[in-house]
Amino acid sequence: MIQQRKMKRLLSRSALVLTAASFLTLPLATSAFAGKEGVFLNDSVYFTLDKVALSAGADDSSLRFSLGLNNNSSTPVDFNNYGVKVIDANGVSYTAKLTEKVTARVKGGETGTFKFTSEIPANLAPGQLKVDIFEWNYNKMHDLGALSVDAALTETGQSVHQQAVINLQEIDATLSDNALVTAELGNSYKVYKDGAWMIYTDLVLENLSDAALKLPDGLEYNYQDSKGLTYNAQFAKGAGQSLLPQQPIKATLQTAVPASLDTSSLTLLFSPKGKVKTTVLGSLNTAKSFVIGKIGTNTDYPTTDENELTISTSWAAASKQSDGLHLQANVTLTNKSEGVVTIPNLSAEFQALRGSVAVLANDNSVRTTYLAPNETTTFRFTGILPAGLNTDALQLVVLEKQEAAGGTTQPGSNTGSGTGSGTGSTDASTNKQAATLPVSITTLAGAGSGGEVSSYSAAEDYTMGTPFKFTASNLIDSNIDVSLVEMGMSENADFGFKTVVAKYKLTNKGTDTLTIPDFQSDLTNAEGYTYSGVRQTTSSKNIAPNTSYVVSYSYLLPGTEKADKLALNLYDANRLAVGSYKTAVQSIPTTGPVSLYPFTINLKDYSVSATYSKDASYAYRLRVDLDVSRQEQVITDANFSSLLFEVVDSEGRLLSSKAMTFTGQQKIMSGVQFIDFGSIKSEQLNTNVTINMYEVVATPNGDAKRLIKSLDM
Repeated sequence: MIQQRKMKRLLSRSALVLTAASFLTLPLATSAFAGKEGVFLNDSVYFTLDKVALSAGADDSSLRFSLGLNNNSSTPVDFNNYGVKVIDANGVSYTAKLTEKVTARVKGGETGTFKFTSEIPANLAPGQLKVDIFEWNYNKMHDLGALSVDAALTETGQSVHQQAVINLQEIDATLSDNALVTAELGNSYKVYKDGAWMIYTDLVLENLSDAALKLPDGLEYNYQDSKGLTYNAQFAKGAGQSLLPQQPIKATLQTAVPASLDTSSLTLLFSPKGKVKTTVLGSLNTAKSFVIGKIGTNTDYPTTDENELTISTSWAAASKQSDGLHLQANVTLTNKSEGVVTIPNLSAEFQALRGSVAVLANDNSVRTTYLAPNETTTFRFTGILPAGLNTDALQLVVLEKQEAAGGTTQPGSNTGSGTGSGTGSTDASTNKQAATLPVSITTLAGAGSGGEVSSYSAAEDYTMGTPFKFTASNLIDSNIDVSLVEMGMSENADFGFKTVVAKYKLTNKGTDTLTIPDFQSDLTNAEGYTYSGVRQTTSSKNIAPNTSYVVSYSYLLPGTEKADKLALNLYDANRLAVGSYKTAVQSIPTTGPVSLYPFTINLKDYSVSATYSKDASYAYRLRVDLDVSRQEQVITDANFSSLLFEVVDSEGRLLSSKAMTFTGQQKIMSGVQFIDFGSIKSEQLNTNVTINMYEVVATPNGDAKRLIKSLDM
């Protein structure tokens, strides 16, 4: 880039000749300059530094400033007698170019303002720069003093802008000397679209001159990588727009690039057409503009307006199924302004960094057109990728369909290679060109996918008994609260697996009878192993207003599972995830009451007696003294779980059993009750006979049993 800088036309000291035009004068008020740094010619005449802007490019920076000649005397002062340059801390000087024609003669009692620009190396900080003022004395320079750039920036609270300052007169000689346009970096995105990897870069363009202008056709835009290879870019949005003075507009560049392109060393160059190898008018280092968000992180929605919206991938999940890797992600927009904001038209795709794969993400959510202050809306995107992919290499790309004025195709929006998601479709009724451009990219690492990446770490903390905070779903009515009220586990020694039984309380908060949602669920441990849940065989179809109902699910786990760290994942009937929560099984107390929600059972006392029959069999009678109470007024019916008492010998063989329910004729109640077990043959008896007490839930896969108590005989 050193050679490129040499090719730029620099202004010599002879360019400081001024003419009478567009002179700005202000009444001089000495108090207005109190505390401001100045270079004094005498007690009445001095120079001040104002409106300083330092724009840092990739290879060069641009310093723009206004020099005020304050004449508090009674005689005119001729600025042609003085010169200006920029110097750094090492004494190296840089030419300062006057950017507009003004009269050099400043009358007494007035202030003359002279605007300059200077190209300086990109590595110079404001604290290293000063504006030096000198007097011409027979073609010799007599130094008068210097003004601090850093002090002027600090006074106005400004900082260094990452901008390229482009002098359009270098392209079109018919333009004025002050035809300057700044290009400030927004975000950059690398997106796989239509079989090609595309780079998109948002730019904020601002016209610094005093007249409207357009970017000339002779201005070319190229990305350059660390090897010096260049990729020509075109406008996906903003081509041909008129740039009004001091009115920033947003534009977007796009280009096709190799999949292996390293974005960490990419530079955007502005050059005369066909001269990118020899002449660079401005450059921007785009490395830091490629921002990849994380799940749950809020960022400002990319716009040239004030920060009205924030965007966040608030939740994401991945699960391996028979047809591939199912991905789900929620994108939440929040209105942070004090006014109503229009919701942008968003779409999305899931893309794989390795393998160059991308699929469209569908969103079936229904929402309004506007967001009130502090209101949020959530887009729910789903898609299916090949099962062999890992979530650490997957990304969610959120795109916005935007309308660009004009019925003709914008550069870069023609069909074929290199169009990317900037490809547009013309709406004949409005004669506008629609462009779909990226606004956010989020890594899906940590979303969880089978045994690869656990979803446990991404799950929300949860307090037992509190309503789940579901993401929006058309299949789960917002008037129904769902909460987990109980989760217990027991082991089936015969078959080597464990059973978890979970109970969910559903509460109708509305005023109408509602259908009980047919949600699905599974459990994922910290290592990523997932265990599917099975709903109880039958349950009520509807739930009345202001009532609650309990639905049970069971999960089969391997015998080695400790179940101390589990993520409970919930889905609607279409297998779309609505929430993920950290849970753990509850232990059964060895003494005192035991919860069988919505009931509590306390076994205060028990005894067992045996009767011998003539057919050489025994009958056992279990006497229990129970305290049965309700924790809450929740509806229970014949579909609710039951109690099962099993008599087993020391080898674990079942000798006899008896079932009781919480409703109906075999209802378990408080007080003393007798439970009879008969037809136990004498040859089956041995020592150490035990009566086990279970809670049983009927499921399509058989009865799910949870051990409550073991009673020794």
